[in-house]
Amino acid sequence: MDYKKLLCSVMLLGSLSTSTLVVYGETTTDSTSTQESSAVRESSSSSDDLAKKQESMTQETSDLADSKAETTVSSDQTDVNDETEAVDEVEYDAQGNLQFHHPIPFEEFTIEPPAFRAARSAVSTQQAFINQVAPSAKTLASANDLYASVMIAQAIVESGWGGSTLSKAPNYNLFGIKGDYNGQSVTMKTQEFIDGKYVTVNAKFRKYPSYKESLGDNVTVLKKTSFSSGNYYYSGAWKSNTKSYKDATAYLTGRYATAPNYGATLNSVIETYKLTQYDSSTPAPVQTNAMYRLYNPNSGEHFYTANTAERDKIKKAGWHYEGIGWQAPKTGTPVYRLYNPNAGDHHYTQNANEKNHLVKVGWRYEGVSWYSGGSKPLYRLYNPNAKAGAHHYTLLQSERNNLINKGWRNEGIGWYGQ
Repeated sequence: MDYKKLLCSVMLLGSLSTSTLVVYGETTTDSTSTQESSAVRESSSSSDDLAKKQESMTQETSDLADSKAETTVSSDQTDVNDETEAVDEVEYDAQGNLQFHHPIPFEEFTIEPPAFRAARSAVSTQQAFINQVAPSAKTLASANDLYASVMIAQAIVESGWGGSTLSKAPNYNLFGIKGDYNGQSVTMKTQEFIDGKYVTVNAKFRKYPSYKESLGDNVTVLKKTSFSSGNYYYSGAWKSNTKSYKDATAYLTGRYATAPNYGATLNSVIETYKLTQYDSSTPAPVQTNAMYRLYNPNSGEHFYTANTAERDKIKKAGWHYEGIGWQAPKTGTPVYRLYNPNAGDHHYTQNANEKNHLVKVGWRYEGVSWYSGGSKPLYRLYNPNAKAGAHHYTLLQSERNNLINKGWRNEGIGWYGQ
């Protein structure tokens, strides 16, 4: 065996494999998939050659590279095909919060273009990714009291400029959110911190039709994650609670990601690529519907509708019209309406799990009543003594506080309005 030739081959293979470890914004063929498909072809070829003659020098170096590739756990694995392995399918935690896993290790992200690429080419490729996610991020952020610049920077850092396998087509999962989306999911290997150490496990991640839906789920994480009623874990990153995007990124550090320089990295991306241009202070006007509020003096129930014909019919039946409760956007997160035929009252929720539970116990589902979106919270309260009209929703903090003083229970924010 010519050992000099073997050493050169190994060195060449090593240099080629290391160049694919860090994912940048340029669209390339996924290195892990290439290695796996190559391994299948070369293993098949090797088996035939073994039956006929001794392995050649090239065959031996290929086997050595394949063995190394098979024993290395990449942070950006392709789909898992071994159905005998256990799969982590936990989508929500005990409090009902979406679970997510950072698609690529934070330390692998780089804002600088790779040295072996022309700077002009690298920047244009990165800008192309920004152009893909910015329109949806701007719309979603504007409607949900968030910074579009921060959302875009998160998408860049979390997906490695859209280079992670999970974020590429056909998965479009930028933020590593687990579970399934409209029944669609992809199973991949990932590292989980279990019993004080990192363990490689198979996990099921959401598979989206486009980046827009992935960004929408990240909005859900930032706006609805809560570990106690009425207290939102990421509220310190909302526009209404901050003076600038830097306050938001500082608040996310240690919460959304544990890396101490997470916020500084987001700031660097925002400043380098001028992402504050998407935090326009004059967003396009949001089209809304006036939500009419009525009161039944016999049952104590409040009723809410955007339908003027329904409003007028209920007024004729003896309900008291109390004016416009709030403005609801014409698009956004749906708020479901249900009716209890036994108690005779209505219930409203944007939680699909709550809706499904009430339907199972006998409530009638009456469809989507309006949409949630905007910066003004609608507070939800519960009267433990009422037989009908047990829930009440209001835009007014003074009304909420007055009801709490009278024994109503504060159940946090029901949805958002304009």
